[in-house]
Amino acid sequence: MNRRIFLLPFLYILSLPRALAKEDNTIRIIFPVTFKDKKRMKKVFMRIRGAINLWGTGVDIEVIAYDEGIAFLDRFESGEFEERISNLMLYGVKFKACSVAMKMFGVSKEDLFEGVEVVRSGFEYHVLKVKEGYIPIYL
Repeated sequence: MNRRIFLLPFLYILSLPRALAKEDNTIRIIFPVTFKDKKRMKKVFMRIRGAINLWGTGVDIEVIAYDEGIAFLDRFESGEFEERISNLMLYGVKFKACSVAMKMFGVSKEDLFEGVEVVRSGFEYHVLKVKEGYIPIYL
């Protein structure tokens, strides 16, 4: 058999880490939060801290809250997370809220934690970020 057939998958595996990073070697990760479970929300914080500890400034992290996950960024619903969210923002983590979910669940811009940006559609934003090369981490 032709050795090239066996070599191609091996070369793909070797090049995968480079494909996951931007040209400046920054790893891009997006955490879609579509759930209201606070245990799972705490896991999101653990994974974000882990990524920051592993890659430091070499990681670009975004969190997009949509569907029931909008409660994650609602300071009246998840007030105990305010300090964690503001600390992660200091490390450059960006938090985005879906305006459609906000309307569905009666969350106003004033209800969100300070520094959270509102996007038109959380699902759309999630898909576009994956298309840009962000790695989605589902918890």
